[in-house]
Amino acid sequence: MTESEVRVVQGLEAGMDALADMLDDAPAESAEDARGGVAFDAEAIRTHVHETLTSAGVDAPTRPASAKLVHDQADLLVDVLEGFPDRRALLEWQQDLVIQTVGQLEDAWYSRTAADSPTVSALLGRPWGTVEEMPAELALEVRRGMVAKDLLPAFHAAHEVARWAAVERVDHLDDDRDGDDVDPIDPLDQQYPLMRPAFGELDGQQAAALGELLEGFAGSEALLAWSLRVVGASYANIDRETVTAPYFERPLRRRLIGTDPTPEDMFVREGWAAEYLLPAFNRAADALGKRASEVTAARGFRGETGTGSIT
Repeated sequence: MTESEVRVVQGLEAGMDALADMLDDAPAESAEDARGGVAFDAEAIRTHVHETLTSAGVDAPTRPASAKLVHDQADLLVDVLEGFPDRRALLEWQQDLVIQTVGQLEDAWYSRTAADSPTVSALLGRPWGTVEEMPAELALEVRRGMVAKDLLPAFHAAHEVARWAAVERVDHLDDDRDGDDVDPIDPLDQQYPLMRPAFGELDGQQAAALGELLEGFAGSEALLAWSLRVVGASYANIDRETVTAPYFERPLRRRLIGTDPTPEDMFVREGWAAEYLLPAFNRAADALGKRASEVTAARGFRGETGTGSIT
């Protein structure tokens, strides 16, 4: 493991340790929030994690793409510890997770996490589906377990995929450079996930496709046009039969058409997204992972590849 990679790992571990300490130190008598956890300030924790990562050296500017990935992953980690207000928010978080894990979780994880009643109940901090009771302490423990068992290994795998193309940027360290000093690149100012425009484009397409599905369609024509967009948003990693099913399966079509959905309509839409859409998005991110080029924010796209050595 290189010195830069060691700093990344140490920084993530330091941030996680600090986060765990803050959660453990929360007073037992604190009021519970609507999501079943102790009443802690999620934004304060988020800020603390980013500052801890920076002070631990993760923001070393030589490989800012790796640091950008760690910071974005830290945001998703705090999100799941805080919990979600409803299943739609959970699905939208999962779509972000697809990108920030570079498709390294199993496809089935997404459908299982968004459909299993006890898991969804823990993530929402309240009973959902067939679950009749969800104690606050149990909900938080399940969310912590998900971070340790599922998210951290997936984040690690994402770094293994992306690190080969993390461009080494050392212009600001060049003492012999003529002209004005070059500012180091701040990972938090970068526009694209992993500093890769292709992932920014994929993220936007997927978020839009998921949002359209949940909002509903004005008619069959809009549904057919959406099906084509799903092909692009999944890099054709969705089965042909699956992408045509929303039109040809009439009971399903009736649930998807209409912008004033009933609770039953929303249940079907969210279930379809969990079962078919997110796994296809996950496969798309996996396919793109080793092929996307890196660029910094506020610069023209130069098609940089991972030619900087990782030594």
